[in-house]
Amino acid sequence: MNILSIYTSHDGCITYTSNNKIIFHTQIDRYNRFKHSTLPTKLLIEVLEKLEIDIILLSHLENHSSAIWYEFFQTNKKLKKVPIFYYGDNFHHMFHAYCSLTWNKNLKNILVCDGRGIKYKNSFENESHFIFEKKLKHIRTESNYIGMTYQEFTKKYFDHELDCGKTMAWSLYDEKPKKLQENFENSMFQLIEKWNLKDEIVFTGGCAQNILFNSKLLKINKNLFCDPFNGDFGISLGAINYYTNNSIVNNKIYLGIPQDLNLEIFSNHTILNTDDDEVSSILINEPVAIFQSRSEQGQRGLGNRSLLMNPSNEHAQNKLNDIKKREWFRPFACSILLENTKEWFDMDIDESPYMMYAFKIKDNKKNILKTGLSKDYKSRIQTVSKENNLHYYNLIKSFYKKTNIPLLANTSLNLPGEVLVETLFDLKKLFEFSCLNYIYLPEIKKIIIK
Repeated sequence: MNILSIYTSHDGCITYTSNNKIIFHTQIDRYNRFKHSTLPTKLLIEVLEKLEIDIILLSHLENHSSAIWYEFFQTNKKLKKVPIFYYGDNFHHMFHAYCSLTWNKNLKNILVCDGRGIKYKNSFENESHFIFEKKLKHIRTESNYIGMTYQEFTKKYFDHELDCGKTMAWSLYDEKPKKLQENFENSMFQLIEKWNLKDEIVFTGGCAQNILFNSKLLKINKNLFCDPFNGDFGISLGAINYYTNNSIVNNKIYLGIPQDLNLEIFSNHTILNTDDDEVSSILINEPVAIFQSRSEQGQRGLGNRSLLMNPSNEHAQNKLNDIKKREWFRPFACSILLENTKEWFDMDIDESPYMMYAFKIKDNKKNILKTGLSKDYKSRIQTVSKENNLHYYNLIKSFYKKTNIPLLANTSLNLPGEVLVETLFDLKKLFEFSCLNYIYLPEIKKIIIK
């Protein structure tokens, strides 16, 4: 059976499965280029029209674009006879939980915490506890407004209430966000203690994007998995897993719709054959964008849509920020070879492939890096292995051989205030409207030079 699932509220997403196998899972705003928007675009519709679809699942949370999507299906000759199933507000936390189950971590407790959530009894659903033992069971729901308080603060000081990562980074430098972060962490720990979640926790919902809290929770609970599809950009996947009775298994984050790597649109630039060795030489002194066919989903560039540079270069912070224009208090992240991680960082777990935690760099290494560390010498690291991203691994390995540094500074590939680059057309715009001079496409061993 071929199932198309669309979540039509903010940070909406689309998932397509065939016989319970994920064919793609992608975020809608990567195509319409309006952050958090779920309006359909011609390019995305052209992709959907080529699919064989037996069932459509439409889900939403209050403000949404489901009527627009429904009209498209009803006016499309091929799709108008495909049955549509609707899921409203009361499925929201359940779909978060079902999305987290696709990672197949076999942990008993699922903790869902987000911002506003949905109407539950006389208040709003903000925190929910599920237990999974052969099947998912809802245990309790409360409205403590832990995430909503964070969003309200963020809306006051930044462009959008969902820019909570900015507030989190700022908390290391200013008393106002510091107090908010402390209250958030204390409230979360109190909730976990109240619900007796001593062990085996899958943490999901928007609050699971708080890396500082995740890292503290990890110190007291090694049986923890923070869902990288924690935000509403995982809801369409959760809907399919619910519909198929938890039959979907996923082990990777690079689920975007495959992109054509034909470089004709870059014909006015220099395009050369290259290899990891040549690119790693450029990285020593200059930023390089890396672009692979299938994009990573979520809030972070993880080696398929990333901007990279040598973290030991004294000009790296400024050169990366000439492109990114990030606030001064927001550090870049690091991607490191898995086998070298514990030589560089104090990390108790075996791997951290999704940048869901921050770890402190070892004292004998901290003066080597000129970017990629926060004020307290921690980094939101991504461990990279051959298994989770072969091309990216090979590039970092080549850089390591040249510099004796097994990591690269890594930030998401996008212009300020925009969503991650998705297509080659998006990439071309970024290239021509920024001071970026190099793009590397490792799958075809090509480099584009301005």
